[in-house]
Amino acid sequence: MNRLPSPGRFVRYLDVAYRLQHMPGRWWITADHAVDESFVQTGRRTFTKQLGHDDVLDCYDLARLGTYRRMAVEVVGNTADEYVVTTKDPRAQAEGFERRDHRTPMEKQIAFEDAELEFTTTLTPVLMPWKLAHDWGRFTERLADALRDVTDRVFLVVHSAADPKRYVQFAASPDRLDAEAPGTDVVADASEFQLRRFDWAAPEAGQPNWTSSLRRPALTAEFVLLAQCSVGALHEAYGITGPDELRYRAWREPAGAPATGVELPALGL
Repeated sequence: MNRLPSPGRFVRYLDVAYRLQHMPGRWWITADHAVDESFVQTGRRTFTKQLGHDDVLDCYDLARLGTYRRMAVEVVGNTADEYVVTTKDPRAQAEGFERRDHRTPMEKQIAFEDAELEFTTTLTPVLMPWKLAHDWGRFTERLADALRDVTDRVFLVVHSAADPKRYVQFAASPDRLDAEAPGTDVVADASEFQLRRFDWAAPEAGQPNWTSSLRRPALTAEFVLLAQCSVGALHEAYGITGPDELRYRAWREPAGAPATGVELPALGL
């Protein structure tokens, strides 16, 4: 049997599957030859194609999940005549599985002909992460620009079109711009870990939402930071896939007068 690729994320380019590799802000695929002019030699036998937002390619996750002696397992590779199988089931040690170190699942090599091993290879299409990263990056820039126009008595709510409870909202006074994002009491599956990661302050007495704010006048970098933590809430904490799923409402509440709508074309929504 040929060597099985280990599970992970792949892209298909010119009808060939390549493992997707990435670092923060950078996505690429590699080959052992120059597939075409977009591949640049980066090593003796390594050619790399950087992926940009204009690269529209099929992207999918490969998995081989199954069972072995009533335990949930994953096939992660193979040798010449055996599958390499991992599991987190605590019963596996009694079945001959061993742990390489405390950070990895238990592992065992199982013969191809062992009928007790059953698994299915699945390919699950996923959105192109390099394009999503670009789209969110552009939206962060637009949001930072739009926040300059959220001035005294202006309110802005950016929310999911499908579920308006997934939102960030902004309220301005002459010397402050305050932002709020709901937690699990409003969005049951919100990741409060991600809200903390993006520097939102946890709710406290009298304030049920997570909060962030800046003093005005503010530097460009401060508007960018507030936009970044807001995008972190929308995308990472609430699971909104891309900016095209967002809508907004904005209005001004003059003293003693009805609220009036505010247009913020910089948002691009």
